[in-house]
Amino acid sequence: MYKVSLVLLLLFLPQNANSQQVDPTKPFGIVASTNSREEGSAVVLQSIIHNNKLSKAIINDRVLKVGDTFNGFELIAINANGVVLDSPQGRMELSLFSGVIAN
Repeated sequence: MYKVSLVLLLLFLPQNANSQQVDPTKPFGIVASTNSREEGSAVVLQSIIHNNKLSKAIINDRVLKVGDTFNGFELIAINANGVVLDSPQGRMELSLFSGVIAN
């Protein structure tokens, strides 16, 4: 009985380890959260994708193009290093290589 239990344990152990894999494309320092993001939380530019005809930005896990809105902000420009968001409260520039948000 001991040998059977040991064999079953060794068979199911790798399946449990694989279910807890980490996303290799996730940026360093990002911690997964089970809570949904609050509306007042920080706006983070995660990536910029340039195509021949269209540029897109990934902000807080959403893919946006110029003209799209996000939390009351309209994406008005995408360049090589960041994006510009506009709202009635003012403009916000997000840089790809810095955690600083400038109003």
